[in-house]
Amino acid sequence: MRFRKIKDVLDWTRAFHEALAESYDELGKGHENERVGMLLAYLSAHERTLSEAIQHYEEDQEHSVLNLWYDPDVDLPEDLTALRRELKAVEVADVLAMAIRFDDLVIDLYKVMQENAPTEEVRDLFDNIARHEHREKLAMARSAGRLEDL
Repeated sequence: MRFRKIKDVLDWTRAFHEALAESYDELGKGHENERVGMLLAYLSAHERTLSEAIQHYEEDQEHSVLNLWYDPDVDLPEDLTALRRELKAVEVADVLAMAIRFDDLVIDLYKVMQENAPTEEVRDLFDNIARHEHREKLAMARSAGRLEDL
């Protein structure tokens, strides 16, 4: 996927988080493994929290920053359906590993955006979002890891 504006990047990641949240919800309903079902419900909430955070970042930014044209040459899938196919895991550890991989995909995107930012404002924006996503990923991993101990 080639981005055109900063807003496009944020819109893509917000849609990514929402798509994962919906997929986690669907897979978690009535899952045969109760712990996996609980983890999927937790991950759905985690993804919605990240989506809302992106929305807040967008609302807090100046219109001019969001409309900056920027093409960092980052390739991401146009269609999130391919990523959702991986959500068929049945063990807590597999689901957790997959969720961390998805979080890392977005964090890596933000790091590339930060490193190649056209302005200091854009660099700060992506630095802040990357750090926020990283903190949320660590909190999610800690909380989800407790499920394995049950």
